[in-house]
Amino acid sequence: MDATSFRVAVIAPESRHGDAACNCALVTEKLSQAARSGVQLAVFPQSCISGPDDETLAEPFDGPSIDAIAAAVDKTGVAAGVGWIERTGDGRLHDSYAVCFPGGPRVRHRKLHATHRGLHGGNRFTVFDAPFGVRIGILIGGDNDVVENVRMTALMGATLLIAPMSGAASRRAPLVARAADNGMYIAYSHPSSDEAMIVGPDGRVLARGSTAHGGLIVAQVKPALAEASMGRRALAARRPDLYEPLARQGSAYPLAAEPERVTSRGALPLSFAIVGRNRVVR
Repeated sequence: MDATSFRVAVIAPESRHGDAACNCALVTEKLSQAARSGVQLAVFPQSCISGPDDETLAEPFDGPSIDAIAAAVDKTGVAAGVGWIERTGDGRLHDSYAVCFPGGPRVRHRKLHATHRGLHGGNRFTVFDAPFGVRIGILIGGDNDVVENVRMTALMGATLLIAPMSGAASRRAPLVARAADNGMYIAYSHPSSDEAMIVGPDGRVLARGSTAHGGLIVAQVKPALAEASMGRRALAARRPDLYEPLARQGSAYPLAAEPERVTSRGALPLSFAIVGRNRVVR
């Protein structure tokens, strides 16, 4: 095992609706189990502490629930990522995710594309240096459906993307593609252990199903493999000067079609089509 590799687990505890204290206790129990399996980072699902349908459970980043998780992290030595509904000082609510590390450091991410009524969206990407010697990014739920969100996280240097989810929708196929496209590991946590998985930087599913480790889905993250992946080579070959239209709103880009040209010596004339979401311009 190289110096910067580490073991990550995605875990799906049976959270109890409306009982944040019970859910914190479940996370604490799973962290103890993860420690016995040599796991260094445990990733739990979106809203595993409290959900968006009960505002009374909303807490600040330094509230009792995240404090309880931080205490369990210090006790077990296993870093943990958990989701909850955050209430800010001005009363706003966010679908948030916190990662707590042994010794006190905490990182918070707010879901960028808030879909639940009453919640506000975040306004920045979250990519940070972890004690394991790698950079980690976080995208919550449907944030992972937007290709540009994952690409920006990769361009900010993330080797591992934490992708916590909730609900019944499956995102296995898109996340496999995102991992390969960007040369990154993805820890996909979901309330269903049959849905959750860990994907490698080549798009291979490294672990899924929770029977092998007694309810934990575990894999080794090796940053050197990410650095050598085809996805990272593709990132290095990008031509940002060509992609300016991607930053524009709307589905039709004002790009002119290349006119047909007839050349000598038997070459064929070519025409190009610019394909938008709603129309084709020739």
